[in-house]
Amino acid sequence: MTRLPYRSWLFAVTLLSFLASSPMTAVGPSYVMFYGGQLDAPVVQKLAMGPGSEFLWSPFRAGGAIPKGLEGRPYVKYAIFWGRWKEQPSTAEDASEHGRLYLPSPSEPGVVVLTEAVMDDGTPDHPTARPIPPDLNGFKFGWAITVQDVATAKRLGVPGL
Repeated sequence: MTRLPYRSWLFAVTLLSFLASSPMTAVGPSYVMFYGGQLDAPVVQKLAMGPGSEFLWSPFRAGGAIPKGLEGRPYVKYAIFWGRWKEQPSTAEDASEHGRLYLPSPSEPGVVVLTEAVMDDGTPDHPTARPIPPDLNGFKFGWAITVQDVATAKRLGVPGL
């Protein structure tokens, strides 16, 4: 019976050592860059953890299917920079995920389309950059945005809202 407390102690020490040597936080998005469309210069915002701006990168919203009828609608391009970026990114080409924010109109809701974020390469600080899709066929997910999402996008500096 004296071996059980010893084994429990050994297990606890091993577990604590493992946890201390592993990063305790998940890699999330650090920055978003809006560019193109009506913007003369990119707008880059540091993203805070917590609810709010996840509508820009959450591919499981409303089923994730890209809505029809987006061709010809005005949009702003955006780039999501996943990882622990210590300095503000300067070019959209360095991002690991790309999207378009189709602007709402009086008759149509705003829509987000998004590429897939593949996080299994590069480093936790800077996952590998992904190419910017040249057309709508290069995006994998899409969904309509809410009034609250539009308010968040305005706060982040998206023009035309």
